[in-house]
Amino acid sequence: MSIKTLRKRIALVAVSALGVGVLSVTPAFAAAIVANDVDITSTAKTAICTVDSDKEIAYVPLNSAGVVISPANAADGETGFMTISGPGVWYAESDGTAGAININSQKEAEITDVGSTAVSATLLPTGVGTITVTISETSGGVAIDALTIYVQAACTNAAWSSTYSLVQMSTTAAGNASSNVDANTSTTAGTPMYIKLQPKDGYNVAITAGTLFASATNGATVSWGAAAAGFPAGTGSVATATPTANHQLRVDPASSATTSTTTVTITLNGTAVATKTITFHGEQASIAIVKVASGRTSTANTGYFFYQYKDSAGNVVPGSAAAFVAASAGTRITTGTSIKAPGTSAASILADGSIADNVEYAAGQATANGMMMYTCGSSSGEAKFTIAATSTVNSNTLTQEVTGKCNGGITSYTVSTDKATYKVGEIATITVDAKDSSGNPVSDNTQLAASSFSIGGGTATYTILGTDAAAGSEVFSGGKVSLKAQMTTAGSFNTVVQLAGLSSTAAYTITDGAVSNAEVLAAIVKLIASINKQIKALQKSLKR
Repeated sequence: MSIKTLRKRIALVAVSALGVGVLSVTPAFAAAIVANDVDITSTAKTAICTVDSDKEIAYVPLNSAGVVISPANAADGETGFMTISGPGVWYAESDGTAGAININSQKEAEITDVGSTAVSATLLPTGVGTITVTISETSGGVAIDALTIYVQAACTNAAWSSTYSLVQMSTTAAGNASSNVDANTSTTAGTPMYIKLQPKDGYNVAITAGTLFASATNGATVSWGAAAAGFPAGTGSVATATPTANHQLRVDPASSATTSTTTVTITLNGTAVATKTITFHGEQASIAIVKVASGRTSTANTGYFFYQYKDSAGNVVPGSAAAFVAASAGTRITTGTSIKAPGTSAASILADGSIADNVEYAAGQATANGMMMYTCGSSSGEAKFTIAATSTVNSNTLTQEVTGKCNGGITSYTVSTDKATYKVGEIATITVDAKDSSGNPVSDNTQLAASSFSIGGGTATYTILGTDAAAGSEVFSGGKVSLKAQMTTAGSFNTVVQLAGLSSTAAYTITDGAVSNAEVLAAIVKLIASINKQIKALQKSLKR
């Protein structure tokens, strides 16, 4: 039999076999690929910048050697189509083991059998942009899954990304950076600052290669260490390290004696990535009393005072709370309670159980100063006591004498106005001066009662409420409290104040601003006198 005839018979047998399914391209047990079967399997940096953990999103360079796509999770015999949209084409295929895949066009690849070792197709980027690989059961069919490939001009692996990286300052070593908002920008003497970093590239991947470099001004020292762990201070103003997923820089001042600042610059591979300015407060060297408010006799925690710490150069600095020295207590001022330590910013004193409610508002609701309450005995007057604190670096004991005041409630008072006569529209200041039973000013927690003022010929610019929340405007200070009113009606009037079952008044006159006859006559007399003076001067000049 000739070779030609043999070939024809083989072809005939093959056609017959196809007719009964013996040599079918699609196996009898074929099933469609399902979601998550197909992955981006390239890992080489010549092909891909980065791929996510699900292997469904990747960033690739424009000059990629090719991105391999494979139904790596599919079962032997599964089938499907992979269709490209965007700047990319199929350009190579691999049948794996006992599998089959065909590139039908530059945009479509057909998997006819995944095989025991998965088939694959290689995608080549043709431009910068977004490529979507849609997985479907049939050509152009409903999407079962999709892969996204972002084509960039070049990879940016290991290049700091301000979008994903975190830099955060904190005075504690524990914990990693959680945002780009600093937890602290200054420190108490003896406490270092930690600059915490999470270095990430443009693909949100941790940077763990290259060189971190830090430098600090004004003699501050720096040292790199592992995040969330304490480590020693540096010995110089510059330091380098290989980045880790969570890293931190410790910064210490050149000296803790007085307040100083430093600016820290951090670079990665020579590119600046962060700049931070830190204030290092100096060590506490003295205590200064800012304000003392008198307390009520026989009442706990109604007197209070504010205090500050200062370093040796006189700068106001934070520190731990001072304590009342028990040995300095007496019968007039018996004890003291610390409310808050001096800080760097105002902190609320509201809802503190140690403070009378109206005193919280009278004291200003919040303060950066240190605050302490004191308790008064039964007698009205002044008494001295001592507070003490320990400095945070050298453990020096600091003391300061405080002159406290204890006063009673209202037993008498007077009312006065700042002027005897007002014009309609003017603002008057009305002051109440109240005394306790010892003739001393009433305590600074004494408060006006609602509707206690009646202002004749005018209207108060403030409505007296008599509530705790209104105490900031209504409590006495040094025995006095003032209220303003706008005068509205011409005439002679009184302001009447009723407090503690007593009543007192202040009289005044309100004019409408018109010129009276008496004022006109006075002006004429003054003008005549001026004319007579000028005539005499002229006569004297002519006699010369």
